[in-house]
Amino acid sequence: MAKTIQMRTPQQEKEARLVAGMYDKNRKIQSELYAYCSKYFWANYRGVFFADEESATEIFQNTFIAMWENIERRKIYVSDGRVMGKNNEPLSGSILTYFMGIARIKYLEWVREHPAYADPETEMGRKIKEEGFDAQQYINMLYDSEDNKMLDIIADVISHMSERCCEILSKFYYEEKDLDTILLEIPTIDSKNALKTKKHKCMESLRISAKNIYCNYLNS
Repeated sequence: MAKTIQMRTPQQEKEARLVAGMYDKNRKIQSELYAYCSKYFWANYRGVFFADEESATEIFQNTFIAMWENIERRKIYVSDGRVMGKNNEPLSGSILTYFMGIARIKYLEWVREHPAYADPETEMGRKIKEEGFDAQQYINMLYDSEDNKMLDIIADVISHMSERCCEILSKFYYEEKDLDTILLEIPTIDSKNALKTKKHKCMESLRISAKNIYCNYLNS
């Protein structure tokens, strides 16, 4: 029987080398991974959340430490030349996407500690300013730490949303594109403010639907 050969891209090979070297405490590779994540973070973070440079630096540092800890605890690890994650499956995206996922959580934690800086244009920011919203509930809902069921639900809900919501949320949260890039790719939306408004409405709809489905899942 012929053996199936899984081709790996140069990026996958590089990321596997970085994760393995980080786990082995190779200082040169630790520095390389830091620079790799730093370059991507500073080029993309403004499309993910709003924070001044000093605060963004704090969020980046906390994010890198968290990813480092996840590598040491083998929450992500290298097997057969690929970076693996939950349920011993390959990461669905790159480690940069994984890194920005952690950065979002660290941002939510930062906003909870600094509610005065919550962005009033976002659904999270409005709730914090108006209702004293507990960001930890939001984190727990979007990032279930046990069986990853919520992430599966979120992906399913997005796939069944309107074509426009599916397109916007997929580009923003999965492809890690900033609003300016999305605006160029969806020319039928005539302004950045209109895109922000649509994204927030889509996100609120996603949040409500996913939470209701998850509650039914827990009670079943």
